[in-house]
Amino acid sequence: MELDIFIFEVIGTIAFAISGATAAIESDMDLMGIVTLGATTAVGGGVIRDIILNVAPPNAFREPIFVSIALISIAIFLIIIKLWERSKLARMFTQYLPTMINVSDAIGLGTFTVTGVNVAISKGHGDNLLLAVFVGMLTGVGGGVMRDIFTQKKPYIFMRHIYAFASLIGAVLYLVLRPFVSSGVATIIGAGSVMLTRYIAAKYKLGLPRFHFPTQMLGDENEDQEAD
Repeated sequence: MELDIFIFEVIGTIAFAISGATAAIESDMDLMGIVTLGATTAVGGGVIRDIILNVAPPNAFREPIFVSIALISIAIFLIIIKLWERSKLARMFTQYLPTMINVSDAIGLGTFTVTGVNVAISKGHGDNLLLAVFVGMLTGVGGGVMRDIFTQKKPYIFMRHIYAFASLIGAVLYLVLRPFVSSGVATIIGAGSVMLTRYIAAKYKLGLPRFHFPTQMLGDENEDQEAD
């Protein structure tokens, strides 16, 4: 694996591990739940990616370095929380839980999106742009979706701000730039565009259009159900 891609994989793993652990703490899970959810969020997207690309067993199990990084990150994160438990920083931590999840999520989303595209290309699917972009998006959002399902929440990517669309922008931008600049530069720009899009969307509460059935239509449907 190229050094720059490996570095971004490590950054994404740490970010998503913290995101999953934070969500587990917010959901009042015990230690096992925190570790499991943190690790699943960290490597879940990559596992889904490898299944689609027919990589068996998935890279997370063949090269456990990323699972190890996730577990170490979670352990350090929990130690820091324990040390600050009785301080003002602990209350600050609780207050900014949603922000911490969003920030770590944005970092993980950006880094895993471009590394997912890169893995698809390295497996010989560089000519299949649709597959490369799709795999990149799934790598980016997969861990977060699993995290939300495990915490019994509607997946964040389907309802809050711009999330999967930000991943799409980063994946396409990475593919467009890759032939013209070095892999490291394309990775930084692609991942950075995802993070920037997520930041702007969260700051200004931007989102994609939503659609609703007209009240009259729903009213007619309810009347039909009552008649039955």
